[in-house]
Amino acid sequence: MSSFFWKFLRHPLQVGACCPSSPALCRAITSSAGIENAELVAELGPGTGVITEEICRKLPPKCKLAAVELDTHLAAALEKRFTDITVFRGCASHLDEMLDSQSLPKADVVISGLPFAIFPGELQDKILDGVLRSLTPGGTFSTFAYLQGMILPAGVRFRHKLDHLFSEVTTSPVIWKNMPPAVIYRCRKFEE
Repeated sequence: MSSFFWKFLRHPLQVGACCPSSPALCRAITSSAGIENAELVAELGPGTGVITEEICRKLPPKCKLAAVELDTHLAAALEKRFTDITVFRGCASHLDEMLDSQSLPKADVVISGLPFAIFPGELQDKILDGVLRSLTPGGTFSTFAYLQGMILPAGVRFRHKLDHLFSEVTTSPVIWKNMPPAVIYRCRKFEE
């Protein structure tokens, strides 16, 4: 069995899924996110790097990618696999501080693979606040939700928070070619 699966069994509230995102989900979350015109893209919870790989395919030549991974083993593996990106170890709620520590600008795009539907409300708030502090005005935040997680109280609460915090929130059609099936939330930060 894969190490990803074992991490899920040992830390289901941190990993959130039993297998990495499918190619279909990776393509969906990175499409129409604005990566092609970005100067900085940030990824939250890259895990094994399957979405990271798809982001890298779409990065324009001078765009930088910063990733935030809580698991130190996964972060080390990301650094070995993706030598041109900045990998931060820690909680995504500190994204703005992490970017500042390396003199990186605010992100035009933030893409998240974090399992928000299993996070308590306080952690959801802290991470979303960190995302908003880190995004340029009009920047996009994209994340996904598993179908079963959308009906959990934390999943419903998360969706309401998105509607309240962002100027625009759209939901993609269901991506059936993922285990489990998921939808993408694409959110736009208010212009200042």
